[in-house]
Amino acid sequence: MKSHIARTFAALSATNEAILYAKSQEQLYRKVCEAAFSSGDFMAVTVFLLEEESGLLRCAAGFGEDVARLRSIDISSIAGRPEGEGVCGKAFRNRAICISNDFLKQSHSLAWRDGATKAQVGAAAALPLICGGRSVGVLLVTRREAGSITDEIVSLLERMSANISYALDNFERENARQRSERAMRRLNRMFAAISATNEAIIRVKSRGELLDVVCQAAVLGGMFNSASIALLEPGGRYLHIVAAKGRFSERMLSSRCAIADDHPEAHGAIGTSFRTGRPCIMNDYLAEPRSSHWHDLARAEGTRASASFPLLQNGDKPIGGLLFLAPEKDAFTPDLVELLARLAENVSFALDNFDRAEEKARTEQQKERLARMFAALSSTNEAIMRSRSRAELFELVCEAAAAGGRFTSTSISLARPGSDFLEMVGIAGPTAENSRHVRVSISEAHPEGRGVCGTAFRSGLACVSNDYFAEASFCAFHGVLRDDGAHAAAAFPLSVRGRTAGTMLFIAAEKDTFTFEFTELLQRLATNVSFALENFDRVDEKTKADERIEYLASHDSLTRLPNREMFNELLRHAIDTAHRNQRRFAVLFIDLDRFKVINDSLGHQAGDALLVEVAGRLKRALRASDVVARLGGDEFVVILGEADQISDVERIARNLLFVLSQPLQLSGHEWQTTASIGIAMYPADGLDVQALTKNADMAMYLAKEDGKNAFRFFTKDTRNLSIERLQLEAALRRALERGQLSLHYQPKVGMAGEGVTGVEALLRWSHPAFGAVSPAQFIPLAEETGLVVPIGRWVLREACAQAMRWLRPLSVAVNLSPRQFADEHLLDDIDEALERSGLSPQLLQLEVTESMVMRNVSRAVKVMEAIRSRGVRLAIDDFGTGYSSMSLLKQLPIDTIKIDRSFVRDLPADSEDCAIVQAIISMAKALDLMIIAEGVETPEQEGFLRELGCDEMQGFLFSRPVVAEDLSRFVQSAARVTSPPLQPYVGGAVGRVRVR
Repeated sequence: MKSHIARTFAALSATNEAILYAKSQEQLYRKVCEAAFSSGDFMAVTVFLLEEESGLLRCAAGFGEDVARLRSIDISSIAGRPEGEGVCGKAFRNRAICISNDFLKQSHSLAWRDGATKAQVGAAAALPLICGGRSVGVLLVTRREAGSITDEIVSLLERMSANISYALDNFERENARQRSERAMRRLNRMFAAISATNEAIIRVKSRGELLDVVCQAAVLGGMFNSASIALLEPGGRYLHIVAAKGRFSERMLSSRCAIADDHPEAHGAIGTSFRTGRPCIMNDYLAEPRSSHWHDLARAEGTRASASFPLLQNGDKPIGGLLFLAPEKDAFTPDLVELLARLAENVSFALDNFDRAEEKARTEQQKERLARMFAALSSTNEAIMRSRSRAELFELVCEAAAAGGRFTSTSISLARPGSDFLEMVGIAGPTAENSRHVRVSISEAHPEGRGVCGTAFRSGLACVSNDYFAEASFCAFHGVLRDDGAHAAAAFPLSVRGRTAGTMLFIAAEKDTFTFEFTELLQRLATNVSFALENFDRVDEKTKADERIEYLASHDSLTRLPNREMFNELLRHAIDTAHRNQRRFAVLFIDLDRFKVINDSLGHQAGDALLVEVAGRLKRALRASDVVARLGGDEFVVILGEADQISDVERIARNLLFVLSQPLQLSGHEWQTTASIGIAMYPADGLDVQALTKNADMAMYLAKEDGKNAFRFFTKDTRNLSIERLQLEAALRRALERGQLSLHYQPKVGMAGEGVTGVEALLRWSHPAFGAVSPAQFIPLAEETGLVVPIGRWVLREACAQAMRWLRPLSVAVNLSPRQFADEHLLDDIDEALERSGLSPQLLQLEVTESMVMRNVSRAVKVMEAIRSRGVRLAIDDFGTGYSSMSLLKQLPIDTIKIDRSFVRDLPADSEDCAIVQAIISMAKALDLMIIAEGVETPEQEGFLRELGCDEMQGFLFSRPVVAEDLSRFVQSAARVTSPPLQPYVGGAVGRVRVR
C-alpha cells in the first residue's frame, strides 16, 4: 500500500513538473498523461475533452496499455444515457472526482463492461478538468487491482486535478490576453479599412469599384473568411451578391438569397438584417437555429460567426446588405460591430451619392434629350410636309426621332388586314438591323402581342415601360432588348379616323428614360404621324374617287366592260390605226336571244347575273388585243382588231356562239341562252363609228329574223331588210286605227263526244302593201314597242263581242302577252270587255305562260286571283316549256293546262314526249285541272291523247284558225256544240272550276 502511495506522490510531482513546462493546452494534456503514467502505478492515464456539438467526451491525449481501447469508446456528458453514467460522465457533470474501486461489478460500467473485462480493469477514477469555472473535460486513471484507490490516493488525485485546472485557467487567461491583442490589432485594421473606404468613396468613379474596394479593405486584416455586398434584385424577391472578396468570393459572386420571411434561406444573417433594417450578429453561427439552412455550408467552409449590416437608401429603405463571415466564434465584439456598422453607413451614404449623381446626370440628359426631341419634332413636322409617300414619311420620321432622342431604335409598324401581326414599315437607330425582323402581334393570345406595342394597339393609349426586364409579360422581347443593350421602351398608337392603324415604338438604353415630359413630347410626335397618315388616306381616297369617276364614266358598272362612250373612243382609235396601216378589222354587234324572257321569268337579279356571265365568257373567248364593250341592255359589241380575213372573223363569231350557248345556272335553274351576231367590216361596211355600229346592228337583226343563234355579215340586202323592219313598225302603229287587224278562231274539241267546246282567238294582220303579215313577225315587234297593250285590249273586246254574236255563245280563250299581263289597267280592261259585250265571265278564258307567272310570282298570283274572282277562267299556255314547279302550280288559281305543241308534234313515236305528256295529264287530273293539247294534226296523235284521257284538243286535224263566219258554218256541221255553264260548278268535263 505504501508503495502505491509513494508512486502516486511521484506521479503528482511529475504532473506538476509537466504543468510548469507545458506551452499549450494540447502539450499540457500530453505531458500530464505521460508523467502520471510513467511515475504512478496506473494501467492508463487519459484526458477526455467535451465535443460541443455531440455532448461526447473525446480522447485528447493518453498513455498506458489500455489507451487504444479508451480512444475507441463513447463517453457522454449527458445524464440518463448509459455512456453518461460512468465515472467520467459523473465527474464532468458534478465537477468532482468520481471513483469506482470495483469497476467490473458496479452498474455504471455496463456500457464498457466487455472491453474493461478483457483489459482487466479493477478500479477507475475520473478527475474533472475545470477552466473558467466550468467543466471542459476529465482525467481518467485506471488500475488493475480492485479497491486499490485509497483515500490517500484520492487526496493526491484531487490535488492533481486542481493543479491541472489551475494550469488550464492560466492558459485561458493567456489566450484571452492574446485574443484581446488580436482584437485590438483587428480593430486597428478595421479603422484603417474604414479610412480606406472613406477615401474610396471620394475617389471611386462607379458603384462596382466602390463595392470592390470596400470588400477588399474588409478582408485585408485576415479576420474574415469573406466580405461581400448584396443588392436587391429587380422584382424585390432576392438579394444578389454583387461584390465579394476573401476565400469564398467566387462562390459568393454566383449566389443570391431570398428575403421573404417564409423562405428558409431568408433567416440567415443577411436576410434577417435586410428585413429588419438592423444589424444581425451571429457569434456562434452553428448554434443559431435561425440559420440552420446554411449550417452545412458553414461547416464545410469553416464559418463559425457571421454578421450582416443593412445598406439603407436615404437612411430608411433597405436596398442590400454588407455580409462578413468569420472562422472563429465570438469574432464580432461590440467594438467591431460598431465599426462595421459605421462602414455600412458610409457605403449606404456613398450609394446615395451615386444615386443623386446619376439622377442629376439623367436630369441633364433628359434636358438635352428633350431639346433634341424638340428639334426632332420640328424635323418630323418638316418631313411630314415634304414627304411624297408613306415610305418616305416613315423613313424620315424614324431617322429624325432616333437621332434626336438617342434611341437604340425607333420604328413604325402598321396593322395588316386579316393578320394578327403588325408589319414594320420604317425603322432607324443603331440597333435597327437587329430589330428589323422582330415579330409584333396585336393579339394578346400571342406572346408577341403582350409587349408595349400590342398593349398600346389594343388599348389605344401609350404604353411605357421604364424597366422592361421587370415586366414578366414582356418576356417575348427580353432577348432582343438584352442583345441591343436596351432597358426601356415606349409605344404609342397611331390612330387614323378614330381607328388604331399601327404603333410607333421607341427603345432606349437607360432605365427610366421616358419621363412624363418626354412621353408627352413623343405623344405629340405620334399624333403628328397619325395626322400625316390621315392626309395620305384622304389623298388616296380622292385619287381613287377620281379614278372611280373616270372609270364609271367610261365603263359599265355591272359588267365592268367599256360603255358606249368608251367603245366609241376605242372604235375611233381602231379606225385611225387601220387607216394608217391599210388594215381591215371587224365590229361584231351581239344581242342575246330571249333575254327578256329570262328577265321576266326570273327577275332582274338573274338577268344581271346572266349579263355578267356573258361578259366574262366574251372576255375569256377573245384575245387580249380585242375589245369587248356593253352598249346597254343585252347588247354587246366587239372590235376584232387583228382579223383581216373574213374566214378569221367567221371562226371567231362561230366560237362566240358556241361559248355563249353553253348552259349556266340562274336562280337554281339551268338555262341555255343564245345570241345573234351582226358583223360589219372596216372599211367596206363603214368608215366611221356611227356607220360601222349601225350596220353591224342591222346585220344582227337579220340574224335574229333568220332564227337566232346565228351570225350575219352586213350586206346591201341587210340595209334593205332593216328599212323594211322600220316600215313594218310604222305600219303596225297605224294598223289598229285603220282596221287592218282581225281575229281568227280555232275550235277546241272535247274528247268525251261533246263536239266543239270552245275556241281560241288568234290575231291576224292584213296590210295592203305587205299582205298577210305573220304573227311570228309582228307580235314580237308589238311586244318590243309596247303596242301589244292597246292591241291586246282590242283583241279582248272583239273576242268577247264575237262570242255573243254567234247563235249560241261559245267559250272563247284569249292569250295575254307579258306586257299586257303586267299592265296596271288589265282588270279594268277585262271588266270593260265583259260589260260591253254582255258575255258571261264563265265563257271567257285567259291564257298566260309560265314565264309570265315566274317573273313575279306573288304579284302574278294576286292578279290571277282577282281575275278568278270575276268568274273568268284561267289557263297555263305552252305548259312544260317554262320552269314552274309542282308547289308553284298548286298556288296558282287556274282551271286548265295546255300542253305545248312541241310535246305533241312527235307523238306517239317519241318515247320521251309520250312520257312527258302522260306525266302532265296525270298531274293535271291529280290537281283536278282541265287538260288541253294543242297542235294535234294526225289521227295517231288524237288516238294516243284520247287513250291517256286528255279532255280537249285543238289543231289542224280538226280545223285551222278561221274567220268568225267560217267558224259558224264549222260549228253547224259539227256533231254538236257544248258550252260551259253560265255559273261555275264542281265536277263535269268542261268549264269546271277548281274549288279551294
